[in-house]
Amino acid sequence: MVKRHLLSSKDIKNLVKKLPKQLVELVNNVNNVEYCEVDEKLTIYLLNNKPGIAYIKNPVKDIPINEIYIPLLPIFYFPEFKKPEYPWVRVDDGAVPRIINGADIMRPGIKEFYGNFKKFDIVLVKDFKNRIIAIGLALNDKEVVEKWEKGKVLKNIHYIGDKIWKICEELVKKK
Repeated sequence: MVKRHLLSSKDIKNLVKKLPKQLVELVNNVNNVEYCEVDEKLTIYLLNNKPGIAYIKNPVKDIPINEIYIPLLPIFYFPEFKKPEYPWVRVDDGAVPRIINGADIMRPGIKEFYGNFKKFDIVLVKDFKNRIIAIGLALNDKEVVEKWEKGKVLKNIHYIGDKIWKICEELVKKK
């Protein structure tokens, strides 16, 4: 399993400078921050011993993003954390099994849009029970994809049950 390393106050300040605004408050409201380098492309940050943020290098093939910081899905299930606010889409029940098997989010499965997003923004994916089941990367602006009847809207970059989710489960058990 991956080793955990505690960040110093200086390291935390440097991390905060790199984070999107939605994730800054998460880090600023915890007592300790640790990181685990899973591999050369993935680093997980633990906030008060809970997986909270992932740093991913080259998250999506053929998309010109070199690195990205995203909230980890478990953070939305830990009641002690204020939930980071991102735009979201709600998908129908038929899309859920596909999404949690890694499928991208297609326009016919989206039943509701909330908040505004631009191409390459992070967008949460919710089911009709209001659970966040995936985190996607917008492949176009919201005002464009809302008008579509078909097509790929979000690239699925983190979902319940994926490799990152399983690493998070291990990290929670380990501490």
